[in-house]
Amino acid sequence: MSMSREQAIAEAFVELSDTLVADIDVVEFVRLLAGRCAQLLDVQVAGVLVADQHGVLRLTAASSEYRRLLHLFEIEAAPCTDSFITGEVVAVLDLPTGGGLWPQFTRQAAAAGFGSIYALPMRLRGEVIGVLALLRRQVEPLADADIRLGQALTNVTTVGLLQHRTLAQRLVLGEQLRHVLNSRVLIEHAKGIVAERLNIDIDTALDELLRHSERLGRPLGEIARAVLDSEPATARAGVDMNAAPVMLVRRFDLDTVAALRAAVSRLLSVVGLPDPVRYKLVLAIHEAVANAIRHGGGSGRMWLWSHTGSLWCEISDDGPGLPAHVTVPTVAPTDLAEGSGLWLINEVVDDLTITSTPTGGACLLLRYRLVRGPKADPP
Repeated sequence: MSMSREQAIAEAFVELSDTLVADIDVVEFVRLLAGRCAQLLDVQVAGVLVADQHGVLRLTAASSEYRRLLHLFEIEAAPCTDSFITGEVVAVLDLPTGGGLWPQFTRQAAAAGFGSIYALPMRLRGEVIGVLALLRRQVEPLADADIRLGQALTNVTTVGLLQHRTLAQRLVLGEQLRHVLNSRVLIEHAKGIVAERLNIDIDTALDELLRHSERLGRPLGEIARAVLDSEPATARAGVDMNAAPVMLVRRFDLDTVAALRAAVSRLLSVVGLPDPVRYKLVLAIHEAVANAIRHGGGSGRMWLWSHTGSLWCEISDDGPGLPAHVTVPTVAPTDLAEGSGLWLINEVVDDLTITSTPTGGACLLLRYRLVRGPKADPP
């Protein structure tokens, strides 16, 4: 075992053990378990199913392919159900030919490209509250060391969940599971909105929500609620836009740039920026959007939010990215066609950061301080 793997395992136990002495977001907690298992074990996908107040297993988190797993684990007769009932590890090592007790499940799992599955009970003593599902493409046994590690991580997670119950909730998870399901509904709804607004698939929309959650250091459920509040059809009354973790999420192109500019102007007006400041900031954001359209393949994506006393705007695209020789001009360019947009943006905002997207496109992060004081670090 390499030192890097040992360190990763240690960090996983520390992360899961930290929740024993602090308030936890249950959805984030079980998502952490799924993600760490997919990272540390020889499996392609990990999913966590937690029993609701009626004793029915519900998929609560997955390391990836959530939508496909949700459909798969809606099948009642499945290895995970048997593991939950018996409190024992259940394995199917050859899904394509191992119909056995669960013909419908094994048939659909094999059709989804999986070769084997392990179901590990989330158990403390005699009480089982859920199951960790480990799905593999391979048709072969999982190493004993991986099974033991997966069960150990599952046991730590189970203790973390159970220690949040009151004495009156000793038989069921009750309020915690209600929170899980409510948060899942929020997250599913937010995923749909982000997928529609950015014209991306559901799994990528979840990745976007997770990325925004991580950079702000806010729970995923809170970010999902903020996405809903940013939409007129689902917003709650009295939301403070000066502290909104999400104000606007949009994909844009040449046909929608005018509407986007108007929407940004309206939001900055709600924030309470004086008109001269608002006009300049709208112009700076518009320049970033126009650059993405002009140089990034004709379209791009915007996130707009408020955080740590500042207004933040991220503009990204999937184009070829900025050439290596391009830098942010510190003086007004003599050639208005070369770098003038970046110079204008930099003149208006307090911070301008340029990076590359995972696809190689350009990503501009703009920050304008609503509270004039010491500069904040980018989220």
